[in-house]
Amino acid sequence: MSPKPPNKTLTLPSGTTYAYHFHPPSDGKPTLLFLHGFPSTSHEWRHQITHFSSQGYGILAPDLLGYGLSSKPLEVEKYLGSAMSANIIAILTHEGLTSGNVVGIAHDWGTSLLSQLAFRYPSYFSKFVFISVPYQPPGRGMDVSSVNAATKEANGYEQFGYWLFFTSPEAGKRIGERWESFFSIAYPEDADDWTTDFAGIGDLERFISADKRTKIGEWIGDVQEEAGWHHEMFGDDYSAPLRWYHRGIKGLGKEEEGELLKRGEVKEKIGKETLMITGTKDRVCDAGKARMIIGAFVESPKENLKVVDLEAGHWVMLEKTEEMNRALEMFLENGVRDEGGTESKI
Repeated sequence: MSPKPPNKTLTLPSGTTYAYHFHPPSDGKPTLLFLHGFPSTSHEWRHQITHFSSQGYGILAPDLLGYGLSSKPLEVEKYLGSAMSANIIAILTHEGLTSGNVVGIAHDWGTSLLSQLAFRYPSYFSKFVFISVPYQPPGRGMDVSSVNAATKEANGYEQFGYWLFFTSPEAGKRIGERWESFFSIAYPEDADDWTTDFAGIGDLERFISADKRTKIGEWIGDVQEEAGWHHEMFGDDYSAPLRWYHRGIKGLGKEEEGELLKRGEVKEKIGKETLMITGTKDRVCDAGKARMIIGAFVESPKENLKVVDLEAGHWVMLEKTEEMNRALEMFLENGVRDEGGTESKI
C-alpha cells in the first residue's frame, strides 16, 4: 500500500498547523479518531483508514504535533497534554464533530493524548480504544528510574532505558544521522530484538552508533518504500517528536492535572466503554501491566471494559491487521459484549 499524505490541513489561531486524513461518516456512523505514536505518523493507521472508511465510518487521523506534515515546534511546553488536547478538539470542532459520536483510538504515545482527551473532553466521545499502552489518569506520572530498576531486576533489561537516550540533548540529530539503523530496530521482525538492542540503558545508542541493522518485519509492507516515506516525514532530525519524551520524563503538566482532579473538574476514571488491545510479544509495553492498569481506571470494568490480547509485538495494527480490525469492528458494533451477547472477560 503506497503511502498517501494527509488530505487536509488546519492552521489554528496559535499558528500551529495540523495535517490530517479526513473522511466524513455516512449513515450516522461514528467518526474514528486515530492517534499515532513514535516513531510514526498518521500512515501508521493505513490499513484501518482504508478498511473502516470503506464501511462508512468517518476517519480523522492527524500527524500529531512534531510529526510528518504537521508543525514541529521545539518548545516543550507546546507538547503539554492540555495544549495538544485543545488542538485536537479544535480540529474536531472545525469538522463539526461535536455531538459525542467520536471513537478515540490510540497507540503508543497517542494513548497519552487520548487519555487527556478522555478526562478533559469526555462529552466529545462515545468510546475509547487504547492499543499497547493503557489509559493514563490525571496527575500521575511515571518514575522512569524506578521502573527501569524494577524491570532490570525482573526481566534482565530496563524496559524504558531508551528514554534516557531519547531525552539527551543530541539524540534527535544522532538518530537522524543513523536513521536507517534506527528504522530497522524500530520495526524488527523479531520482537525480542528490543530486549538486546533497544530498550535497555545504552542499548539503542550503541546500536545506531555502530550503524547496525536488524531484519525488518515483513508486515511493514514494501520495506524500501516504507523506509523512504519514513525518512521523508522525519528528515535528518528527530528532535521535535522526541519532545514528547522530554515532557513525559519531567512529568510536565501533572501538577495542573492534579489540581483539576482535586477541584472535581476532571474524573480519574473513564466512564465510557473502553477497549484495550495488547501485543503479548511487546517487550517494552507489557501486556500484563497494561491489563492491570486499564482495569483499575475504568468505571465498572465488568460492564465497560474489554481487553483483547493479540500475539504480536508493539506494532499490533501492522502485525495483526485482520485480527485488530475485527476486534475494532466487534467493539464498534457490540461494545464490550462479545458476539452472542456474552460479557467479555477482563
